Amino acid sequence: MNAHRQTLPPAPRVGQAYWSGLRGTLGARFRARRERDRQSGVAFLITIASLSLLIALVSQFTYGTTVDSAQAANARDEVRAHYLARSALSLSRLLIKIQLRFVEPIMQTAQKMLNDQTGQDLGISLRVTDYATPILGFFAGSKMETSLLAGLIGVDTTLATGLGIPAGHMDATVTNEDGKIDINCGGGPAPVRARQIMVFRLLQALMASPRYNWLFEQRNAEGQFVDRTDLARAIIDWADGDEQAFAVDANAAGPEDYRYDQRDDPYQAHNNNYDTVDETNLVRGMDPDYAEAFSSNLTVYASNTDCKVNLASVKGDCTPLIVGLVRAALFPDPSKPPTDLSILDDNRLYPLASILCERSQAVGFDSLDTVVGVLSNPAGSIARDDPRYQLMQTLTGITITKKQLEQVAYVGPPRIYRVVATGESGKVKKRIIVVLDSARILDNPVTINPEGERAAGVIQYWREE
Repeated sequence: MNAHRQTLPPAPRVGQAYWSGLRGTLGARFRARRERDRQSGVAFLITIASLSLLIALVSQFTYGTTVDSAQAANARDEVRAHYLARSALSLSRLLIKIQLRFVEPIMQTAQKMLNDQTGQDLGISLRVTDYATPILGFFAGSKMETSLLAGLIGVDTTLATGLGIPAGHMDATVTNEDGKIDINCGGGPAPVRARQIMVFRLLQALMASPRYNWLFEQRNAEGQFVDRTDLARAIIDWADGDEQAFAVDANAAGPEDYRYDQRDDPYQAHNNNYDTVDETNLVRGMDPDYAEAFSSNLTVYASNTDCKVNLASVKGDCTPLIVGLVRAALFPDPSKPPTDLSILDDNRLYPLASILCERSQAVGFDSLDTVVGVLSNPAGSIARDDPRYQLMQTLTGITITKKQLEQVAYVGPPRIYRVVATGESGKVKKRIIVVLDSARILDNPVTINPEGERAAGVIQYWREE
């Protein structure tokens, strides 16, 4: 067994050269790998930087495209909303022309015939301008809305073109300005004293109601007490061109001394006609509470030269205005108290004025005789089924004549119209406010049909929002 044992050769001796070579080989591999790792890290960083740059570029491009698209859509909606509002304004002017040219003459003739046949003063009135919203809906609604509106009046619009709009909406409201007190009537560079007295008379009567006592019994925003007379005088003095303070008694007038230029925010008195009713906020003594109470009954657009209020144009909550007009008619001399102090009792006058305002909403004020009749005979001015019937039976009538009422009011076709036209497209809404004078002559006509332009109303004021 030992004979067959194979003897292994002895292991070679590893010398210093071997270990040196091995270290060199491993060091070379390590250095190569480290260089390779360094290069891989740089490539990775370059890749990350490139991707970040591309993401930023793509994000910026996407954001810029989105913004440009939104701006283009907004610009489109701006233009569309503007012209929708212009279209609503044009249709409103067409309604005004129809009202003045056709409806007013027809209604006057019909009313005269009914009055002659019945022997009574039957108030009838039709104002197509009061129905501007549904009429515009016929042109500006969707195809379905247009068809429904047409069906109500028995018109087939299946073959009609130009009705309805595919996108957007337009609307308009038409009101009258000559059913208010014209505070410019006594103004201008050369004011007429008789007109100033009339404006003062109307303003003082408008503010005379005891329900406004709380306004004049407390300090205003400037910490001052203001009475009705001083406020009415200041409103007139702001619009006239002279430097004399207005007074009913001309001998008691002195210089205007409102000291607008000595305020914390100094300014000069206008001393000319008001541009807008909002300008009354600059008048000494006027503050937001007074403006809220009285400004809705004031206007700066003249409908006549006598400073009178057109009752045919009175709409909305007109009770304070009617009360003021009745008191002004019964106060011929604003420097003296009325002979009948009961006219200052709101409990007596306001119920009658509310009946008149309801009548104006239904059929309008057709004549001054109707107003006088309601005031003088409250019991006969209301139906039995009205909840206020019993109250009216207990009220004493107000003695007033048509001649007295004619001093401060009249009934006639409206002259000054205010149109508020709106157009909507997407998220954009445009509003155009225009004041039209249907009786003014064009100063510088730029149309071949000045009479037609005048019939639609000469533009006195234009504002787009």
